[in-house]
Amino acid sequence: MLALSSADTLPVPALDRAGRIARGLRADLELFLSLYEPDIVQTLGDGELLEGRIAARLHEESRHLERLADQLRDQGLKVRASVRWDYPMCEGVIRQVLRHRPDVLILPALPTHDVTARTLAYREARLIETCPCPLLLLKKREIYASGSIIAAVDPLHARETPAGMDEAVIAAARTIAFALGDAPVQLYHAVAPPSASASVGNSEKFSSDSQARLSAAQARVRKLASHHYIRDEDVRVEFGRVATTLPSFARERRAQAVVMGALSRSFPERALFGHTAEKLLDALECDVLVVKPEGFRTPVSAEHAPAAAHPF
Repeated sequence: MLALSSADTLPVPALDRAGRIARGLRADLELFLSLYEPDIVQTLGDGELLEGRIAARLHEESRHLERLADQLRDQGLKVRASVRWDYPMCEGVIRQVLRHRPDVLILPALPTHDVTARTLAYREARLIETCPCPLLLLKKREIYASGSIIAAVDPLHARETPAGMDEAVIAAARTIAFALGDAPVQLYHAVAPPSASASVGNSEKFSSDSQARLSAAQARVRKLASHHYIRDEDVRVEFGRVATTLPSFARERRAQAVVMGALSRSFPERALFGHTAEKLLDALECDVLVVKPEGFRTPVSAEHAPAAAHPF
């Protein structure tokens, strides 16, 4: 499912990438717009006039959406276009996910200048928190070319990674790699550097402990790679802060997408995984596929009718 904030502003590369993924997986595609305009509700109030105006807006947006869908249908894809009056937009998207259970939700990320100095807007953050299926944020501003898919793994559970998350991340990376013409899959893990205070004292012991941690991480990641038939040359384990080192690695490998797991300190209801992950999502220039832990339950209600709700 491709969720839109407006049928008029969808970047052409985003439409191309969604279509390419759907073709690669031989999947159907739904274009979905969650629409709510408070000015209409506040100006017209309740009654038949309000219902009629809502219906007119839904019809207008549906026509725009159908034109986008026709571009994908011309490529041989089976595409459905849906518009619903719901609020807030993020919850409207999640309710549509709960209705149709898509394999992946695709969302064009808002350009940086449309938000602040950050790429991760409230909309993206809220959907990461609540979406029960994998969420693909389209951040690249150009059509997919060659490049790898990076699976960010944490086999040592250094970041409170739930059991089975690495397997889910690698499986998702392989799926999107297959959809994009068997792109290479690479594994990445950053070993957090010791704090400055920990380095005070016996520097020799500090260095020995650091090397031991790095060696242990390399062994675990390579074992994981071997299990999934990923070559050693497609594995990177290094010291560093992941919010800095992973974006650098992604640029070096010209990655098409990074796949990462959504962690949660209040699992299974919330999946926003902290300031470091937000900084990482901001810094990555490629697309990002966020995978949820097994058993995740969205806190969004499947049934919620805002004032004058009217599905189209």
